[in-house]
Amino acid sequence: VGRPIHWVFNHFKFSIMEQYVYQYDVQFNPPNDSKGSKHAILRTKEPELGKFVFDGTMLFSLKRVPALTFTSVSPNGVSYTIEITFTKELPPNSPDLPLQVYNMLFRQILRSLKMKQMGRHYFNPNNPTQIKEHKLELWPGYITSINPNDTGIVLIADIAHKVLRTDTVLDYFYEVYNNQRNQAAAEAMIREQLIGQIVLTRYNNRTYRIDAIDWKQNPSSTFEKRSGEKMSYFKYYDQVYQRKLRDLEQPLLVHNHKRRGGGQETIYLIPELCSMTGFTDAMRNDFTLMKDLAVHTRVAPEQRGVQLEAFTKQINSHETVRKDLAEWNLLLSQGMLQVQGRILPPETIHFKTSKTASPNADWSNDTKKSVVLQPIDLARWLLISPERVSQAAYSLVDNLPKVGAPLGIRVAKPQSIVLRDDRPQSYANALMDNIRPDLQIVVCILPQQKKDRYDVIKQICSKDNPIPSQCIVQRSLGKPATLLSVCGKILQQINCKLGGQLWRLDIPLTSTMIIGIDVCHDTSGGSQSVAGFCASINPTITRYYSRVTFQTSGQELVDGLKVCMKEALRKYFEVNKILPEKIIVYRDGVGDGMLEGVVTHEVPQFQETFSELGNGYLPQLAVIVVKKRIHTRLFERGAALNNPPPGTVADHTCTHRGWYDFFLVSQSVRQGTVTPTHYHVVYDTTQLSPDHMQMLTFKMCHLYYNWPGTIRVPAPCQYAHKLAFLVGQSIHCDPAPVLRDTLYFL
Repeated sequence: VGRPIHWVFNHFKFSIMEQYVYQYDVQFNPPNDSKGSKHAILRTKEPELGKFVFDGTMLFSLKRVPALTFTSVSPNGVSYTIEITFTKELPPNSPDLPLQVYNMLFRQILRSLKMKQMGRHYFNPNNPTQIKEHKLELWPGYITSINPNDTGIVLIADIAHKVLRTDTVLDYFYEVYNNQRNQAAAEAMIREQLIGQIVLTRYNNRTYRIDAIDWKQNPSSTFEKRSGEKMSYFKYYDQVYQRKLRDLEQPLLVHNHKRRGGGQETIYLIPELCSMTGFTDAMRNDFTLMKDLAVHTRVAPEQRGVQLEAFTKQINSHETVRKDLAEWNLLLSQGMLQVQGRILPPETIHFKTSKTASPNADWSNDTKKSVVLQPIDLARWLLISPERVSQAAYSLVDNLPKVGAPLGIRVAKPQSIVLRDDRPQSYANALMDNIRPDLQIVVCILPQQKKDRYDVIKQICSKDNPIPSQCIVQRSLGKPATLLSVCGKILQQINCKLGGQLWRLDIPLTSTMIIGIDVCHDTSGGSQSVAGFCASINPTITRYYSRVTFQTSGQELVDGLKVCMKEALRKYFEVNKILPEKIIVYRDGVGDGMLEGVVTHEVPQFQETFSELGNGYLPQLAVIVVKKRIHTRLFERGAALNNPPPGTVADHTCTHRGWYDFFLVSQSVRQGTVTPTHYHVVYDTTQLSPDHMQMLTFKMCHLYYNWPGTIRVPAPCQYAHKLAFLVGQSIHCDPAPVLRDTLYFL
């Protein structure tokens, strides 16, 4: 189904000649936790071992050698006994030959190109871009992985950027001390903002997570070297790195380094020598900063393709790298792979009394003048706002009826509560005193985007006094040129929270339930994560029943699915008087390493729920894992490389050998290069053809009511994410049951 399209994708053929690889186990006595130190010691035995790659415990070589035992003294004076034991012979194309071997070899190649590893990826510190007005530095780099696709083993390469801040942690200390009223307040602010952050030590270009701040130690404090000698941090950095410290009173940063095999080592860092990385909330909200940064990071398709092919050309022309590839009998192509794909037909968007085509996946203009699919009049609502935002409150009340008329939504005057201040407790008191059973929704205007105010409002309205709620930041109502547009979007969102629907599509499937599942981690400091579960409950797949379930922090596979599924099926039966014959689950937030767990752990929970309902109920079931964090890019091949249009499907060549999977570009991108979404059907008894599964998935990307266009994932997935994010970030408990059949979390 669809119109043919020629495109290329960022996979480069990685030819592996037939050869044997030999695997060895390596043991150091006493244990050595430094991978770099172990690697350096093993390099001295390269004549005996031949060319090898080493991951810290396993060594892979092209040479078969008997058991090897030797001793070596490290530069810091520790004597090690090293035992290298042959464990396995891996013939050509052996399934036991891990791709890890070639990924390790490729990381070695990147180091030969003088690139530095930061996190999982490699960057070039010798070619930074300075953004001085924002105290930022941008390192160019590459994301690489060697994986199988339908054509064989390929290198997947993409452009990356590492944003570094040129200010140091010590600079941040000074800034906080200057702005806080006393030392205790300053230290509390520093702890809150820094613990958990990643810093870069410029003297060795390594990154560390800050786990604590030791206020009792400073650069004059001493530590014991492995030789037993005591030395101050000040003297150590002067001698080893030629870095003279200017502030000897600064506290030390603490990083707890976990050793392989258990245990941990405490590493102390000097704030003056650590650069901040990442973004603060203030930086993310700085429109000018993000715009200036996007000039460098949002790379257009043609430029991205040129840079990637230049990267593979550099690999093939670098003398040391070329020699390493030759010794391993490897050959890397310089051109991206090409294939013919398809563009699915555009969808028709249906409102209550009109319809529109969506060739560009954008129907924003139609949403301003079309009667929504199911309008809900706003007759009884509560408006809470502080005195100082009275103009914003007036603008909202004045303009909502104007934008509501063409949408078919009548808006009455609200009950208005004016607060003297915007303290969280002031909002809480107003809500507790004024929420009544006959109210439809509470609207709160916030002077600024502050999380504590938002959290209090959502906690009261989601649990204590359950009622749909809408928070609006004053700034969004402050521009006359966009005021009507903003009010229109607010009213549409309110309509959804009251149980209304905005538009629908033609979906030929009958008696079908579509489910989205996603997981967010709770920020309340506990050890739990939140799984959001959203299931469609009407034939047009425009109404949803939602639940959340809690689980151990860090655990992605959902454990509480049976309760969610049982309640969703009951609600579906209540609305339709029958149970669904087909159930299609879009499961977001699962990595490749956890795919088997979805089949062995989550699918049985669904099946147990079906059998517990009795009467031989056994619906057809499909489970599709949705992957957004991927590095495959698709480019439309023309006179130049361009972004493929919405609806582009790729289901061969770049897909995974042996999987039922496809890539779909559902969204339209005006800047930079579009990233497709990868769909992997891990379980399927629906008898839907791949064409139908792809078309259904594309349709689902049109039904997210917070955006009048297509989005990257099916709407049920995005709803599940919004729900899990709200609960994990703000509510931290199960919302009241009365809210579960509306989109109150939008």
